[in-house]
Amino acid sequence: MALTVRVGGSPRRLAIDPNPMRVQMKIKSNNKILPTLLLMLPLPLLAQESVVPAEHNVLPPPELTNTGPTALRFYGELGIGGSVYLNGEHQHKYSDGTYIEGGLEIKHGHWFGLLYGEGWTVQADHQGNAWTPDHSWGGFEGGINRFYAGYRTDDGTEMMLSLRNDSSLDDLQWWADFTPEYGYVIPNTRDLTYAAKLQNLTGKFRYSLTAAPESRIDESKALLHFGKYDRYSDKYRYRAMVNGYTQYDLQEGLTLLNGLEITDGMGQLYLLGLKGKNLAGRIWQHTGKGEGNHPGSESGLMLSAMVEAAKGLYFSTAYSYARHRLDNAPDTATSYAQAGIWYEYAGGKLATALDSKFYMTNDSTDASNSVFLMQYFYW
Repeated sequence: MALTVRVGGSPRRLAIDPNPMRVQMKIKSNNKILPTLLLMLPLPLLAQESVVPAEHNVLPPPELTNTGPTALRFYGELGIGGSVYLNGEHQHKYSDGTYIEGGLEIKHGHWFGLLYGEGWTVQADHQGNAWTPDHSWGGFEGGINRFYAGYRTDDGTEMMLSLRNDSSLDDLQWWADFTPEYGYVIPNTRDLTYAAKLQNLTGKFRYSLTAAPESRIDESKALLHFGKYDRYSDKYRYRAMVNGYTQYDLQEGLTLLNGLEITDGMGQLYLLGLKGKNLAGRIWQHTGKGEGNHPGSESGLMLSAMVEAAKGLYFSTAYSYARHRLDNAPDTATSYAQAGIWYEYAGGKLATALDSKFYMTNDSTDASNSVFLMQYFYW
């Protein structure tokens, strides 16, 4: 069975982005054998039938409905669940990740467009502090994250202009990551407002390139606002940038990735990855982003593996390490291992995901180990 894991994009980012409003404390795990298990897991699987690996991309939406010369489709998803911290200040407390997203796609000859929105619940305590674990829903935040139009040539080249879109590297944020939730977030520019994108995703050699001017849009300029806990549009503040990638199929089931981002006044990001059917890895170096609000540089790697244990049932594991060399603070390191399960059923309309994250002894972030559970519904 060919499977591509569908994961709600923005709530997942909230779960792992360095949000200063989220307190994440931890007791370091003494488990040093998980990276070894990561490498050993796929060895007995080489003789088995090959499968298409699960990854963090959206599954193909429903077929376009032909209504004369114009075709339409409406699709989306709902996720209910979240994380529980296993140690630290918030041990045994629940951090919500419930979200909903959906949109309308249109195609007319060579022209196409998409209007897509997303939103999620916000936990808040009795003092009005947002993103506080173990509290009830205090509000909702969301907005339009894709609003673009484009033209596709007969050879598959697409030219797009947008008021909201993902950057080229954001399209591959979870590339070479087979786990359901906690994969490391590479520090590239992600969500964009005004942008132009050129890409061709057909054939053995594929490419995508996105350019965007500086954006200073924040929640005060948002067209949609859902109350005092809605800070959704704050993410649209970024420097002028251009990023992109190339992919080349070295052989069937083995793909090489090269990525680059150049940001005005914030350095460059270099990305290199290799993905097979059961094993994948990526390494990166960013010369201008250290950690959170600290300037500096970051270099890292992520290794991931998966196996299909039964029809629609996938086991995955990963190890991530990032070194943050800071200009005005001591250097830090992020190091953790994952083990996850993804099960899709009911003809792809339902899925259940379980993921876990355990920090290693060489980690210095004081973040908490955690377990994630989510039930997904698709239409």
